Amino acid sequence: MKFTGATLFISAAYVASLVSAAVPVSITSPLTNTKYKAGQEAIISWINPTVATIPQIVLAKGPSTALQPLMTIATNVNAADLKYVWKIPFEIENGSEYAFELGNSPDLAFAGPFTIEGGVGGTLPASNNASSSTGTTASQPPANPPASNAGAATPAAPSTTTGSTGSTTNHQASASHASAANKEIVGQAMVAFGLVAAVGSQFF
Repeated sequence: MKFTGATLFISAAYVASLVSAAVPVSITSPLTNTKYKAGQEAIISWINPTVATIPQIVLAKGPSTALQPLMTIATNVNAADLKYVWKIPFEIENGSEYAFELGNSPDLAFAGPFTIEGGVGGTLPASNNASSSTGTTASQPPANPPASNAGAATPAAPSTTTGSTGSTTNHQASASHASAANKEIVGQAMVAFGLVAAVGSQFF
């Protein structure tokens, strides 16, 4: 069997297109025409990942031939988790032409169309990485929060008033002792003077 150059060229181009458009995963959920409600958790599941990390998961809307991205649900998702849980925001609009896109163009995996009901409409968040395949981790308060300045116990500084009072008391005590000593010396001097006067009167 002979192959022409044109046949070989077309075959090579077809194989190249298949390689260049390899899907990162095979999506198993949601199924076509699944119905969701706003506020509900949508489980996106897949099998046979061909990549370690799914670059992004995007919510799109429109006909299958002209899907328009609405929001990036998550980025850098671990493909080995085989699922991603997304909480549908209440700000979403009701519709029946929603779809999920996993990966980057041209390597995309699609799931849909599916319907979302119960939304109120509004501005959708740019990203919703809070949801995940493993759940979210709540922020924990510090195990040993620092004590506030108001409640912290600080060593009492030596009271200057107390020191001054103590110093004043010591000075007063010293002055009292000095005054008593002076009185005693004066008394002794008067006694001595009296004796001298008494002896002197005997001679005059």
